[in-house]
Amino acid sequence: MLMLSPKRTVVPSKAICTWHWCHQDEQGGRVAGEVSTADLPSLVEAHPDWFEQPDRVALVLPSEDVVYLNVSVPGRTANSIRQALPFALEEFITSDIENVHIAHRPIRPGQPTACAVIEVDLLRAWLGMMFDAGITAGTAVSQAEVIRMQDSDAALLFDQEQVLVVTSDQDALIDRAAVPSILDALAIDTITSIGGELSDLELGQISSAPEQIVMQMPPVDYLAQRLAAPGNAVKINSGLLNLLQGDFAVRYEDKGVGAKWRNTLALAFAWVAIAVVGLATQGLWFEYQANERTAENFAAFETLFPDDSVPVTTTQLQRRLASKIGATADAEGTVSMMDLMLRTTSVLGPNSELQAVRFRAKQMELTADVLISGFDELDAIKNRSAAAGIVVEVSDATAERDRVRARLKGTYL
Repeated sequence: MLMLSPKRTVVPSKAICTWHWCHQDEQGGRVAGEVSTADLPSLVEAHPDWFEQPDRVALVLPSEDVVYLNVSVPGRTANSIRQALPFALEEFITSDIENVHIAHRPIRPGQPTACAVIEVDLLRAWLGMMFDAGITAGTAVSQAEVIRMQDSDAALLFDQEQVLVVTSDQDALIDRAAVPSILDALAIDTITSIGGELSDLELGQISSAPEQIVMQMPPVDYLAQRLAAPGNAVKINSGLLNLLQGDFAVRYEDKGVGAKWRNTLALAFAWVAIAVVGLATQGLWFEYQANERTAENFAAFETLFPDDSVPVTTTQLQRRLASKIGATADAEGTVSMMDLMLRTTSVLGPNSELQAVRFRAKQMELTADVLISGFDELDAIKNRSAAAGIVVEVSDATAERDRVRARLKGTYL
């Protein structure tokens, strides 16, 4: 397992900083050192086997870069909670929600969700420096997250004149002189000190008289020890809240040249085959559905108007049906419930199911409850509705098994 931890006294976008590194082998033996960003490629060249597996490479970020929060979000499903999570976090952070990356632990309805928030540009900058050196990390966490799991009430990581204070639910980087007053306010009983220790004078300023446990090892070694999975020195602890989720998630693969070509060709052939079969099947299904709907429409016209000649084309059928329905409308002329319903339902996809319809004559508004294939279908429905001369608004949309139940409101443009 390899740990890389940048020093915090740098702007990562300038790609200039010093990195602490620590490698731990299968027997638990550790070697550590420091390297500049410019010399990172040399470290990779000197020890290429350390970087072969991204799931054994961890990026440990300065704690001030990451904000950890526990938020309670109402919702019946994990999917609905996940969609509402950014809005719930917005009031707790100072940055625009569009500019931050949110990672979270598994979501369980009815329970608070643990989240980690970091500026997107900041995370991208740190990862970019590693990528430029040929390094791919499978895990990214903050120092506070690594040392949070302690048997004591608080952990102190000493860094020159500043100290990182970490408890079970919060962390902060503070000046050394302010540590006793902070710990006194927390009323803790035990402290784990890493990379330094509180003096007897400082301990005497804490009214709870806590017991201090001093870790006699360099901070970088201690972080690497805490980072390793229990019982496996080369794997990373899966209990940590990994920042590399969503767009930043790492896909693991064999890095051998032969394996790369085999995987690429196999994937290309598989996607071509899937695309051909999918397009052919989709085309046949759409044609079948269109023919079925056309036959039903012509049969309905014959039933409703037995004395009229049967229209020849679908366009002729729509025009004649609209004229007949429009002739009976008193206040809105050719605008009618049937016309609006036809236009609204015409924008639904072939896999959509109409569940219920409600019409408000005064507002000329049609509300339809439908089952659609997914959330992406909502944008397609809106685009098709604009072309049909109506405005479709989505008033509600929730996941239901493998589909989405949506409520659509259709009005004329």
